[in-house]
Amino acid sequence: MTYAMLTSPAAGEPPHPHRQDRDNRRSATVGSDADGGYSYTDGNAELYGLLGIEGTTYQIGFDAVAKLLGDVSGKTFLDFGCGTGRSARFLKGLGVRHVYAVDHDQNMISQALTQELDGVTFLRIDGPIPLPDASVDGAVSMNVFIEIRTLAAMTRACAEIARTLRPDAPFVLESSSPTAFGHTFRNFSYPHAGPLRSGATTPCIVTTPGGRFVIEDTYWTEDDYVDAVEQAGLAVITIDYPRPHDPAAWSTDEASIPPCIVIEARKARGRVT
Repeated sequence: MTYAMLTSPAAGEPPHPHRQDRDNRRSATVGSDADGGYSYTDGNAELYGLLGIEGTTYQIGFDAVAKLLGDVSGKTFLDFGCGTGRSARFLKGLGVRHVYAVDHDQNMISQALTQELDGVTFLRIDGPIPLPDASVDGAVSMNVFIEIRTLAAMTRACAEIARTLRPDAPFVLESSSPTAFGHTFRNFSYPHAGPLRSGATTPCIVTTPGGRFVIEDTYWTEDDYVDAVEQAGLAVITIDYPRPHDPAAWSTDEASIPPCIVIEARKARGRVT
């Protein structure tokens, strides 16, 4: 399988990181379920819900995803790992007709439901996505796979997403860049630089307008993400490490270190998943 490298983390070179590895103002214990999921306390979900897109570290990834998706007016999308609804609101802003926004975390879904977004169905899931095969025109997953604890769980998630996609539909995965660890960004930081191995968990300090909290993120390499996507029968088209449009506007590490990785994949025509 060949794919295009749009940008790379440093000096124009593809990333080949070796397998390396949020001060809480409200009690910040984050749990994991038996399948390697993650869970937010009600307080942390509330804080996370205060994060917007514009002017945040996350805008860098959202802008890159919007560019890849292009014109999605009138289409139906899956938002896998919708959290408090930010990514569903983003999709609606791009003109998507209906968003099926799923997440396994009840506290995040509860926060999302307070937004009362038109054309969005929020669903809590514990396994399979409750949508028919080949029922959506595209899918995104924003800042979610960094919370998945095992490669097997990541592959199962990709397979479920692939199942819901119509032929030739895009799936865009955005997650923390493997090069982000050990760096401080405007809205999150990784105090531990490593070395980290694939699947290792490490603290991430999330900074919101209402305060900071700590969660545990999972270190994954580019190859880990690509393997999970391809094992689900999706073809990887591009891999991007986007930078801010105006590096001089950032006093934190966004100016020199890409905070996220963006992978574009598609479901091949005639592919049964």
